[in-house]
Amino acid sequence: MPVERTAKRLLRQTTLTGLAAPEPSSSASSKSKTKSKSKSKSKSDRVYTDAVLTIKPEFMELIAKREKNHEYRKYELRDTVERIWLYEIAPVSAITHVITTSRPKKPGEVNDPSGVGNDDFDNGLKQSKYGYPVLGLHKLNPPLGPSDLKARFKIAPPQGYYYATKKLVEEVKLEDMEKLF
Repeated sequence: MPVERTAKRLLRQTTLTGLAAPEPSSSASSKSKTKSKSKSKSKSDRVYTDAVLTIKPEFMELIAKREKNHEYRKYELRDTVERIWLYEIAPVSAITHVITTSRPKKPGEVNDPSGVGNDDFDNGLKQSKYGYPVLGLHKLNPPLGPSDLKARFKIAPPQGYYYATKKLVEEVKLEDMEKLF
């Protein structure tokens, strides 16, 4: 029995610079032109020393209390990352803190039982393969919510992570934030 096929809908794609309009379906050449323009603009706008990641509020609280001294992830960020901007998911829904970090550690390299999750990570009991040390913590005041991110910086809340934009890093300076440690 043949399967009926329906036309695919055009979806909006989240990009580094915000929400892109659906591509016109007129011709293949206009599609490739649209794609190459948006790609080149977003790549030149990235800052590879800063990444924006999502975090659950309960883990952000543990980091602020200095009970959690590594942020664990399944993926590895570029070696150039020095700062991680933490976007707390609902109910907070805002970038609230920035941690300073260094190259990630792999299971067996943390060797610090004082932090939440460190022993499980070292023993390979976590799904995460990379542990980013929390070397310093700064608090944004006020936090950057979704409307601020879109209006001021033309970026959407992260769906995992992305590298920060030049505009975000230049306008929201680490020196102007409250240093917690």
